[in-house]
Amino acid sequence: MRRWFLLLLIGLMCLPVAAQDVTVQIDFPYSVYDVSGVVDVYGTVNPPNLQSYFVEVADFSTDPAIAAWTPVTLPARNPVTGGVIARWDTTLIPDGVYNLRLRAILTTFEELTDIVGPIRVANELVRLDGSVPVVVAPPVEQPVEQATPEGPVIVPRPNVVNELPVPVGGQMDTFDETAAELMRQAGMTWMKWQIPFTIGDDSLVTVARDRINWSHEQGFYAFLSIKGTAAELGSEGIDAYAPLYADFVRRIAELQPDAIQVWNEMNLDREWPQGQIDPGMYVDLLQPAYEAIKAVDPSIIVVTGAPAPTGAEGAFGLDRVWNDDRYYLGMANAGAASYSDCIGIHYNEGIIPPIQQGGDPRGDYPTYYFPLMLQRASFPFRSAPDPSLCFSEIGYLSPDGYGELPAGFAWGSGTTVQEQAEWLRDAIRIAADTPGINVRLMIVFNVNFTRFVDGDPQGGFAIIRPDGSCPACQTIAELRGAG
Repeated sequence: MRRWFLLLLIGLMCLPVAAQDVTVQIDFPYSVYDVSGVVDVYGTVNPPNLQSYFVEVADFSTDPAIAAWTPVTLPARNPVTGGVIARWDTTLIPDGVYNLRLRAILTTFEELTDIVGPIRVANELVRLDGSVPVVVAPPVEQPVEQATPEGPVIVPRPNVVNELPVPVGGQMDTFDETAAELMRQAGMTWMKWQIPFTIGDDSLVTVARDRINWSHEQGFYAFLSIKGTAAELGSEGIDAYAPLYADFVRRIAELQPDAIQVWNEMNLDREWPQGQIDPGMYVDLLQPAYEAIKAVDPSIIVVTGAPAPTGAEGAFGLDRVWNDDRYYLGMANAGAASYSDCIGIHYNEGIIPPIQQGGDPRGDYPTYYFPLMLQRASFPFRSAPDPSLCFSEIGYLSPDGYGELPAGFAWGSGTTVQEQAEWLRDAIRIAADTPGINVRLMIVFNVNFTRFVDGDPQGGFAIIRPDGSCPACQTIAELRGAG
């Protein structure tokens, strides 16, 4: 009885204090609570100037101020009020008693946190109420982990045989074994993760390590897109920032990923400092990053950042956006092909079959058409010794299962899930068969995102739909044997 009284007292002490203006708070799990399997973490993350947030754990017996906190979720950016802020796969850490911390990073570089504990992870242990939890089976054919003498635990790269016309993968949101199995059935061989870079945040190396290891454990190659922030790059300046970024990707390379992408959509002021959008400046970042990665492991594929497909520079001005064709040409002239193995490309606004080169009801702008996007990205690099393209995002938006699309994405309202599935299959075939263009890799955006809020319908691009089905996995599998 005294033991339970003490646990209750500890729980009451650890419960969050109610506050009218709370902006960062974990509501569930509670203190003195058993968890197992995959747990939805509920709470609120909505401070002004939010940049990103994630959930991490540390041993409960250690002072939180000096504890070794381990991220257990990928960083997210969309604010949440009284809802699911993360999915925590408790099977990835040993059973024990932990503190759970929600950590929010602001654009002002301040941090806000909320800690809940003790929380007992009990995937194999008997729970406090006497019940025995369901034990989650380990992944099939899990490789043996190897530890380097002075480094972290690293799971060896798998030996993967591609059966598709072009190697295909998918961008992941969370650790999800069901999604991994569907990807295997489709013939996919790559997993992509986007990892943020924040100056001085060493925990992001652990985030990257966990995603690389999990991909390899599941039998996939690991593709990491490493993106910093426009704010930090602008405040530091390229001369100071580029060495810091290069050192970060060097540390990521030591964890044995299979491909690293240097930045993302750097032709937009959302991703690059306003007034400084310049492919020459981007290559000033790319070159030292490429050299740092190759010094660690020459086999790692280095992919350039992919410009956003757009023709908006006339409306917003070159301070805020460059059309992607102008940007590709600038990259080529600045020597990007000399500091990369593959030119990054995005295609994510199609609403007609990928074979068509006309007939889009929105008009005839080239970024609407898959064959024209292939030409648009490859043409500036035609004189490179062995130019190749890597789609770091290819996707079709469908509202099926979600309802009405946000106004800015209403162009995708007529696309069905079956069309999404068929067009992805056909785009893979066209990419493989287009003469004179070498497509080395295609990453589907996305596999298992569910976010469909605040004007960002990422769940609508997902090939795993709200009902758990994956029609695109079936259509892409039709191409197996053509690799």
